[in-house]
Amino acid sequence: MAERVKYRVDLRLVGRMTQIPDSQKIFGALMHRYAEYTSEEQTTALVAEVKQSSYGFLLSNLMPKGYLPMPQTYVLSRLSSTVEESGKSFYKSLKKRLFAPIEQMEHVISRPGHLPDPYIEVEQIQQIHAAIDGKRYNIPALSPNLYSVPEVVVREVTASTDEKKSEDRTRLIQDFSFYIGLEIGLEHDMMIEMLHHAKTSGRPFVLGARSSQGLNTFEIIDIHAETYESSVGEGYYLNLGMLLPRNIDYSKSSLKLFTSERRPFNPKIGWDESMKGHFISFIDSGSVVYVNDTIETAGGCVPSPIHPKEIVFGRAYLHPLAGLEAVK
Repeated sequence: MAERVKYRVDLRLVGRMTQIPDSQKIFGALMHRYAEYTSEEQTTALVAEVKQSSYGFLLSNLMPKGYLPMPQTYVLSRLSSTVEESGKSFYKSLKKRLFAPIEQMEHVISRPGHLPDPYIEVEQIQQIHAAIDGKRYNIPALSPNLYSVPEVVVREVTASTDEKKSEDRTRLIQDFSFYIGLEIGLEHDMMIEMLHHAKTSGRPFVLGARSSQGLNTFEIIDIHAETYESSVGEGYYLNLGMLLPRNIDYSKSSLKLFTSERRPFNPKIGWDESMKGHFISFIDSGSVVYVNDTIETAGGCVPSPIHPKEIVFGRAYLHPLAGLEAVK
């Protein structure tokens, strides 16, 4: 049985971000840096092994440090028969809790009617930007071109316990983490070397577009290792990334789907609207999945519908849910 290692990679946001990066975006960024650190040939070989599931490679989405995605669908399914008209306030409170503290997850699962505190909320905003086309094209008469850029603000919220002051306390989140599971071998060694090099080099770790505008850039703060084996098998897990399911029991799972459209992107003109889009659905983070075998066999990858040499990464990292068997 191949030995695998679970790592937690801690990052700090530099500036602002347009969205919280998912496991696919992180996979793409890792492969880009891996190719720079090793070679295009080694990276192509690694991607092929990941696609064929011949090499153990699991990834989570980026999450606030110390938090896991809230299993909202599971909580609602457990309480569907009890939450009625009077439960609208509960549903509102549940909906804004996108992440729960790691140490409270077992309590959330065993007592879904009790919501976690503190928690993480995410606010979607629009920032107005101006493109100075007159300077860009050397035509002074051109007026500035105004456009909006979507951004997200991630906050930790702690409910107030002061009866005289009902306002909750909030704190802006700048520290994030993602989990990566790697099979021991040459690929593991080179990937971890690359991450440590990225940490010490001080070069920004880019996880999204508009990095030239100071958006979606991070610095790697630390890399923590924890050894485990593939014997972590059948049972209930919390999905931490974008999962393309391969070996799960749907009847025992509480799932939330996320569907995205794929079409070619041109950096100069944007999305190519003349090309027909391809839609693909994933099991979203925060879903509770029942794995039939091991977490390494739960998800898979498929070829990209746009670029055949690339893959759509769907091998999400899964977090075991202790005690769920007893309450199902």
